[in-house]
This record gives sequence, structure tokens and C-alpha cells, in this order.
Amino acid sequence: MLMTTIASDPPVDDMGGDQLTDSVLDVNIESKLRAIEESLGSMKRVLVAYSGGVDSALLAVAAHRVLGDNAVAVTADSESYARGELEAAVTIARQFGIPHRVVHSRELDNPAYASNPINRCYFCKHELFTHMQAIALAEDVDCILYGQNADDVGDFRPGAQAATEFGVRAPLLEAAMTKADVRSLARSWNIPVWDRPATACLSSRFPYGTPVTSKGLRMVDDAERMLREHGFAQLRVRHHDSIARIELTADQMPRILTDEALRAVVASELTDAGYALAVLDLRGFRSGSLNEVLASSDSPVCAVADDPTGVADMETLAATRHGQILVVEMSNAHITRLADPSLRADFVQQLASAPDVHYVAIQLTNPA
Repeated sequence: MLMTTIASDPPVDDMGGDQLTDSVLDVNIESKLRAIEESLGSMKRVLVAYSGGVDSALLAVAAHRVLGDNAVAVTADSESYARGELEAAVTIARQFGIPHRVVHSRELDNPAYASNPINRCYFCKHELFTHMQAIALAEDVDCILYGQNADDVGDFRPGAQAATEFGVRAPLLEAAMTKADVRSLARSWNIPVWDRPATACLSSRFPYGTPVTSKGLRMVDDAERMLREHGFAQLRVRHHDSIARIELTADQMPRILTDEALRAVVASELTDAGYALAVLDLRGFRSGSLNEVLASSDSPVCAVADDPTGVADMETLAATRHGQILVVEMSNAHITRLADPSLRADFVQQLASAPDVHYVAIQLTNPA
């Protein structure tokens, strides 16, 4: 097992948890925090699965506040994480003086993971917990922890099965701490990622059944990085083989829909990243959108006529089926009109009524 140990620096002023005077917290959150601290206090030495996201960062800081250097954060260096994620996680651990180790995981070497079944996340967590269990056994660690919170219950999270099998505990969940609670407490402790948009590994951009490859992961990473450089914040680029389906939040949609030049630049950049076609999902960003898909099929070019929303002024729109994506070609003038959220919603509702259509998107470059 390859493993890197990163020496912890002393906490930076105004960043380390124990050097802070905690802000006033909601009484309910204070009660949950006490429960977490009591739980951690019953442990001698722990490993915290630490990705650098707000949940795992909060848990790592909380464990360090209670257990000091007997709380060690463990991060997987994986191809499925975006560039810069590991460096960001290292920075936060150093800011708070948390002992931090990096293990080098190889999920793509496991066909059960790379084939991308619906329980792909199980194999990812199984890989991480296998590494962590080996450390725990070698170093007399009594508990392995991870950052599942109360809002995660009920969501489709196969990784939770792996946690159960390895006896991994979730102190945030045990204390009924929600995502909002986590963000509030993380803000109080000056954890830099307290307001960071929700993230997920790059493999989550691949439709189930589409093999996860190193090349595909880098394409997604490059595409999302380019979009962030254009000022887009919370987003996803879904990897449908040669098609990049872009999801943006509702507040970001008007910007790209009304800027023809920006659409052309983004389309060109995503082509440079390796995609043959870049499309914008008109439903916008939603976490776990690939879970909407039940099956896939390819259909020939079809026509969408007599649009009842008036977006196309009763013109005939060229539309191509790519699996369960209906890609519509529209003039720039009509694309601009879709910046109106109610009009856009009506348009999507009409087109999504076709059998097996789960995603309605527009090409980023279309005829004038």
C-alpha cells in the first residue's frame, strides 16, 4: 500500500479550531455538537475519512479539537477527484494542525468499479476503507469515521453499505446533524469550505453502465475547470461518451442563454477537451440527475413541430435523440428567449413528454 504522511504545521492564526472563540450558535446545533464531542471523547484514537468537503472537514476539525493528534485525517489520492482537490484538502488540514495522511487508491483497477454499475460508490468506499482499516490495525486505532450527515439518509448512497460492513461510524449522522447544521458550525469555526457548493467525485458524471476511464475523467475535469474559469460556480458536466451535457443552476442559466459569443467559446473549449458535442441541459443543475435514467436508446433525427409554448413561433425545430438526451437546434434569437425560466420550463415539459426522453438540451452553437 502506497501512503504519504503529511506533517501537520501549527495552526495558522485565526484558522485553528482551538484558537478560536466560537461564534454564537443555534441552541439546537450546540446540543448536537455536545453529542458529537461526547461520542468522540469516548474514543482513544480515530481515523477520519477526509475528502476536503465541508462534512469531512468539519468532522476532522471536531475530532482534532477533542482528541488532538490522536485524530488523523486520511485522504484518498484518486483519479476520480478533480485536480486541486487534494491540494485544497492538505491546506485545510495544515491550517488546523490536523495530522493528515494520503493513501493512493486505484479504483479504476477494479472492473466492478470501472464498469460503472449503479452501486459504483460502494466499491470506491470499499477501497478507501480497506486502506484505512490496514492503518487502523497497524497503529491500534479503535474507530474509523466518515462524514455522512442526517440529510444523506434516504438518498441513494451505496457507499453507506461499505461503511456498515467495515464498522465505520458517522458521528454527524449519529447526532442528527443536517447539512445546514454542518455549514453553520463550519462557518463558526472558520473552516474555509463552509459555503462550498456540494461536490462529488468525477465518476459521478458518467451515466451508469458507461465505463469510467482515465481519459473520460480528465475530459470531465478539463471541461468543468473551463466553465469555472468563465465564472460559473455550481455546475456539472455529464459525460455521455462524446457528448458533454452541461448543468448550471437556475441563476446562472440566463447568462449563457443570452450570450451567443460565450456559448460559442464554451462549445469550442469543450471540443478541445475531447467532446464532439456540447449541449446545455434546460432543466439545469440537480444533484444526482443521472439517477433519472432507467434505460437508453438511440433514435434518428426527428422533428419537433408546432411548439405550444411559442418559443419557436410555431417553426419546426431540428432535434436529435442521443440515448435519452433530446438535443434541439434553435436559432440564437430563440435560445435567448429561453432565459425566461417559466417559458423554459414549459418548453422542457412539452419536449420531455416523448417516450424515453429524460434530458432536454440545446446545442451551444446553432444556425443563426
